[in-house]
Amino acid sequence: MKIALLSLLFRHYHLEKVFQVASEQGYDGVEIWGGRPQAYPYDMDEARCEEVLRMKEQYHLEVPMYTPEVLGYPFNIATTDEKERSETIDYLKRAIDVSRAIGAPRVQLAAGHAGHGTNRRKNRENVVYVLKTLADHAEKMGIDLVLEAVTLMESNVVIFLDDLVELIEEVGSPRLKGMLDTVTPTVHWETFADYFEKLGDNMAYIHFIDSDGRDQHHFPLGEGKIPLQGLMAILRKYGYDGWLSSELVSPYGRDPELFAAQEIRSIRRVLEYR
Repeated sequence: MKIALLSLLFRHYHLEKVFQVASEQGYDGVEIWGGRPQAYPYDMDEARCEEVLRMKEQYHLEVPMYTPEVLGYPFNIATTDEKERSETIDYLKRAIDVSRAIGAPRVQLAAGHAGHGTNRRKNRENVVYVLKTLADHAEKMGIDLVLEAVTLMESNVVIFLDDLVELIEEVGSPRLKGMLDTVTPTVHWETFADYFEKLGDNMAYIHFIDSDGRDQHHFPLGEGKIPLQGLMAILRKYGYDGWLSSELVSPYGRDPELFAAQEIRSIRRVLEYR
């Protein structure tokens, strides 16, 4: 398994700082957050994309996934507003183009909250429409779309594993995959094994962090309640050999280099569990 560092932890730094730290600390790649000042899709012209290619070569790092911001203002895959939906599609098509230009094989997606008082069936139809439209573009560009089920605190549409599996089946594109964020099943009392059983070959990526089991917050490994030795046994049982990406965010951004250094060592220790 390879280990990536999500650049969102360094949200107050330019992207090269992330590559520098990731290289120094022994990460295998940088998962690039598509926000300012780092790699906002509409900022990523040819020159900016060339800079990413340079950094990949200079620091000997891969970019396993490009992660445009979709869980906050102003874009939302699950929106009920037609104008916002259209703008979200354009934004994410641009993200797919950027992903290809920087040599990242995947774009991460998540559906935000559609709003209280909305109709679940209609919300699902809206999400399917967006995903089908994006999948058509992704197929042309040769990029995988990796959909994440997020917590009940973040969405009311794509939150459980079955939501994820059913959407992948309904969209029916070979480019639409699923992933595991280790916080989500912990909070929802789902099983990790079910993610591998139900997603099968569509399990494309893992955000590997700890959880207190209560809400959406991400904790450094060993500071939450996930039995990490057991989790590694499950990953090995199902033959997972893909990416483990450290997705630490606030409040750890107060000293991102410190926590990035700690987390790579924690992940390496966990990988030794048998």
